[in-house]
Amino acid sequence: MSEIIKIENLNFGYNKDLLYENFNLTIEEGDWVSILGANGAGKTTLVKLIIGLLNNHETIKIDDMVLNRKNIREIRKLIGVVFDNPEIQFVAETVKDEIAFTLENLQIPKEEIHKLVTEVAKRLKITDLLDIEPHRLSGGQMQKVALASALVLKPKILILDEALSMIDPYDKTEIMKMLKKYHKDTNTTILNFTSDIEETIYCDRIVGLYKGQIGIDGPVKAVLEEERAMKKLGLDLPFIVDLASRLKLYGLIDDIELDMDKMVDKLWK
Repeated sequence: MSEIIKIENLNFGYNKDLLYENFNLTIEEGDWVSILGANGAGKTTLVKLIIGLLNNHETIKIDDMVLNRKNIREIRKLIGVVFDNPEIQFVAETVKDEIAFTLENLQIPKEEIHKLVTEVAKRLKITDLLDIEPHRLSGGQMQKVALASALVLKPKILILDEALSMIDPYDKTEIMKMLKKYHKDTNTTILNFTSDIEETIYCDRIVGLYKGQIGIDGPVKAVLEEERAMKKLGLDLPFIVDLASRLKLYGLIDDIELDMDKMVDKLWK
């Protein structure tokens, strides 16, 4: 595996107060990483640094290119970003046109655009929304449309910044399962910046932020078993991990299981 994002000795803050001091983080190509932290941990600031909305003083490399004015346009072509408030990103009159907007700017043929928009709408189960004005949608529907607008570009890196926060729990689970399959099929690098620990059970690795530093970092299962470390980050364990820990304590299962269906199978054996 090769490094696709590398942050070295990043220093950044607001009003002379450093939020990140000598901060280092490396993301391997094809990884799905949850950047986890409570509100105020610096997640959105880090997103803005990675996509070049804030000056990183050339301490960040994306796909082996230094993130600076010279490379910013090429780097942004690699990245799809979904923020927590997608309404501010909308520019088109219908959902269909919104998803197609960047494809049209790239002068993709109309037939190909129609095919791509239809495919991503089916993937996210929003075909019934295609002719509606984006600003008339609910918050959760807006987030689905924003995610579709990012996925339709088939980015090399997908960055989600609290991007599913307004979606109801059932739909969120369905979307996370869809993203897991999408990740497996495409090898897209995914960075999910979230305060919802339930979202992390689908990823490969968790990086826990605490006051601008990395409080914990490792494979998802190993990190979620570190209850004390998670508490220090101000976060509770996901329901399934808490349940599995209790079942393991009573000898009903041998190991922590992150898949509910597999855990039920173990209990029935």
